[in-house]
Amino acid sequence: MMNSRIVVESLSSSDLRSATRELVRRSNGSEAALLVHLGEIDERKLYLDWAFSSMFAFCVGELGFSEDVACNRINVARAARRMPVILEAVRSGQVHLAGLRLLAPHLTTGNQEKVLAEAAGKSKREIEELVARLWPQPPVPTVVRKLPGRPNPPPETSPHSPSAPPCLWRNPSRALFSRSHRHPPRRRGAMNAGPWLLHSPRRRSSSSSPRVARVMTSSARPGSAPPRIPDGDLATIFERALDLLIEQVKKERFAAGRKARQARPKTRTHRLRVTFPTRQTRGLRADVGRCNLHR
Repeated sequence: MMNSRIVVESLSSSDLRSATRELVRRSNGSEAALLVHLGEIDERKLYLDWAFSSMFAFCVGELGFSEDVACNRINVARAARRMPVILEAVRSGQVHLAGLRLLAPHLTTGNQEKVLAEAAGKSKREIEELVARLWPQPPVPTVVRKLPGRPNPPPETSPHSPSAPPCLWRNPSRALFSRSHRHPPRRRGAMNAGPWLLHSPRRRSSSSSPRVARVMTSSARPGSAPPRIPDGDLATIFERALDLLIEQVKKERFAAGRKARQARPKTRTHRLRVTFPTRQTRGLRADVGRCNLHR
């Protein structure tokens, strides 16, 4: 182990890159061979002879795979038995296992070459968008429902106590799952406090908005204001966004939050008014008439 580490540390950057790519190529070939073996075990159902109830239990219990890796390899191995081109995609590293698991239910002999070529080199999210574009699903209806809360533990009572229900000590495993607990009565009215689930379809253009909002509200630059939502909780982000939207609509419709216009101070204008006595006015008019006659 130490010798291999010393050898790796002595490699240059270009040699280390080339050696890593060679290891990935060998790993892809081993992965394709492993899928062939898993597909054959699954086809023969040999896991039953080895005291495993399913292929998934065999992969997790016997081979030590994690749950998600076991699901990926089992699904891709089953699809590869129908379409061997999938094995070639794995062996060449064209598409990773997670992407092949997403594409496998939609691949046919007519579209497998085109779809695999389009999915080459893409990430899992990009392949999800590819699947949604090639095989669109009907829009998901908007759903708002309250998440079930944890039931309160029953009070500790003696099995021989007269107040204890008979099913509590006869069959304790079924006492917590009685009909009243499985089907609680529905109540109409205002929403109670507690966690709620909002499930709503979104446009493709807004698919990255929650991630951008989470990053911008949970991080801050050195020397700037502290983050508004340090934990990046999406529920808090949506609540504040709704509050801002409601406040903006109130301002537009009801002029809420706007300051009343201040009344302009009334400026009193003084007009110059000249009054003449009656006698002087008559004399002035007479003088003006004489002047006009002499012209």
